[in-house]
Amino acid sequence: MTARKTAVLLVVSLITLVAVPIVWYGREGRSSEAPTGGAGVVQTSQSGIPRPPAASATPPPPPATIKTRAAELPTAAGSQAQPVELVVASAKLRMPIVPAGVAPDGQMELPPNPARIGWYRFGPAPKAPAGSAVLGGHLDSREYGVGPLARLARMRPGDPIEVRLSDGSTLRYRTEAVRDVDKQALALDTVFDRSGPRRLQIVTCGGEYLPDRGGYQDNLVVTAVPAG
Repeated sequence: MTARKTAVLLVVSLITLVAVPIVWYGREGRSSEAPTGGAGVVQTSQSGIPRPPAASATPPPPPATIKTRAAELPTAAGSQAQPVELVVASAKLRMPIVPAGVAPDGQMELPPNPARIGWYRFGPAPKAPAGSAVLGGHLDSREYGVGPLARLARMRPGDPIEVRLSDGSTLRYRTEAVRDVDKQALALDTVFDRSGPRRLQIVTCGGEYLPDRGGYQDNLVVTAVPAG
């Protein structure tokens, strides 16, 4: 995703009380070098992440943000260790992870620099007993250029992923799927699941970049499961 803001929607079900819809706009400014396909659950140049199910039909927010109705909700992760670094050897990717919160206007701002990726802190943490920990970031940006997430398109099922946590531990995952999905067809209930099997979901922008249609048309979603 990037700094030019492209739209992405995601909705997160917050346990029994509320479903958190998230709309991700991620293009701040598409770099001339930005790929037209590949990484993008979030749009680039500011990538975007789709809105979760049950989200209200609101007009897309400005780029580089994630729309959610639950800005006041407590962090689902509670006191669990937070993710601080993502490492994907097959994509030569190592990037810091920062908590992604929700602004008063209901939008979630992604790290403006595509060299960083956000962790949706209102969803499960990597060590949570169930549900998907969701990471999302910009593919590229006008200010910073193309980011590391552009290399996610190189990944294949079986590739190892490491997530380092604030308590010094490292969680290892095995890539289960790498998909380029039309933003309108993304199964948000699955991506932002809070009660199913433990998974890691990495989302950025993907597909063709069409400025007159809001930016990247797809989301690149990498789904991984705990290794071992």
